Amino acid sequence: MLSDQFFIVNYSLAIVFSIVGLSLCLLTIVITITHRQCHNFTNVLSCNTCTAVTLYFIFRILTCIYGLRQDWQFHQPACIFRAYCSLALCAALCYSYSIQATSRLFFAVFYKHKYLLTWRTHWIMIIVNWIISFIISIQPFFYQHGFELEIESRSCVVTPKIVSISMYTLVIIFIIPLIVVTIFGGIIVYYVRQSSRRIAAVVSNVAENASTVQVSKRYGKLYLNFRKRKSPKLL
Repeated sequence: MLSDQFFIVNYSLAIVFSIVGLSLCLLTIVITITHRQCHNFTNVLSCNTCTAVTLYFIFRILTCIYGLRQDWQFHQPACIFRAYCSLALCAALCYSYSIQATSRLFFAVFYKHKYLLTWRTHWIMIIVNWIISFIISIQPFFYQHGFELEIESRSCVVTPKIVSISMYTLVIIFIIPLIVVTIFGGIIVYYVRQSSRRIAAVVSNVAENASTVQVSKRYGKLYLNFRKRKSPKLL
């Protein structure tokens, strides 16, 4: 088992960094709420992410405080609840990036569908994000000691001793949001490149047409001058 000195240093630094992150997130939320010019889809989705981070940092600070106590092994109030909330907040954080990618996909690719670009759609995505996060985090409750106090870290966490729970947590909460962000980001990049090529082709055609018109005008002027020179003069 690690020494008390290790946990004192580790948890003290964790508390400091959590307070800094908590302050920055709260500052972002306050600025977005109080400044009307910041009321747009991107900032609201960012505030959703900041909310998840803020709540996670609060639970992280509580974990550190209880871990620093001398009687940490016997005094861990609401241990399972804190472990569940921490997992749900991790899920909310990861899936918040997914809905940010989804919003960008709506504006970049599906901009013709106006109902996707409304406040109602984005608020629905935010609500669904939180509901899904708390639902998918219930799974460890179906296992004995799915949530437990881990002696090695002095923290209430999802047990790493059951392989199925560890795989479920890794895939559902972390890998799937990463795949969604990667796929949607790839679609946006592909669509932007295709649009750039189409725009370049249109600009090239316009330039060619403009040069053709100018050449035609020049030939027309030359033809008129030629006719004037060849026409018989009136006596």
